[in-house]
Amino acid sequence: MAMVPTDPYELLHWNMKLAHQTYVQGYDVIVKLLTDTPKDDLANVLGYFEAWVYSVLHHHDTEEEAVFPKLNEKMDFTHEQEQHKDVHTFLDKFLTAIHAAQKNKAEFDAVKLKELVLSAKDALLTHFSEELTHLEPAKMKEAGFSEAECRDIVTKLVEHAKNNGDPFIVVPYMRSHTPPEYKDIWPPIPWVLRKVVVPLVLAKRHSGYWKYAPYSMA
Repeated sequence: MAMVPTDPYELLHWNMKLAHQTYVQGYDVIVKLLTDTPKDDLANVLGYFEAWVYSVLHHHDTEEEAVFPKLNEKMDFTHEQEQHKDVHTFLDKFLTAIHAAQKNKAEFDAVKLKELVLSAKDALLTHFSEELTHLEPAKMKEAGFSEAECRDIVTKLVEHAKNNGDPFIVVPYMRSHTPPEYKDIWPPIPWVLRKVVVPLVLAKRHSGYWKYAPYSMA
């Protein structure tokens, strides 16, 4: 059974690892949908693509506002911030294409979109991997962060994530891309939200999107 790490030095790395896994899973779903697109459900397919983009952007915004400033006091995360710019260049292009197709279905070109998405794979996956390596517990200790500082970073990360972004997008996205073994412990939200509010309220607004997610909402 999966458990939340009790070591403060492991907690930030663990949270980031699980978050990154949701975006990698979403990326894989997008590639599959662009390989064999259900054209009769294009609105929801495009909505799913858009939800993935917004979720990645929300995650990066949380890092830059709540995490990197503290980490940069004792480490150097400018490389990761530069990687964000490269990834966002791709996300901006992808989002522009999504919006064009939402306005006019004739603009949807699965082949070109797949080429665009595949062209960003290395930058995206390298960023996720390198960031996790930089956040390894041993490196946090070596940099001189205390246990209290590590807990504070995680607290600020969670608070910023909860208080920003569209809850009808980022919360259902996260829940429907979290594996069953982590459902009860991550993301850290109360039972009533996990079992009632998210599946019965937040996920309902864009329910058609989540049929393409790898896991159930609750």
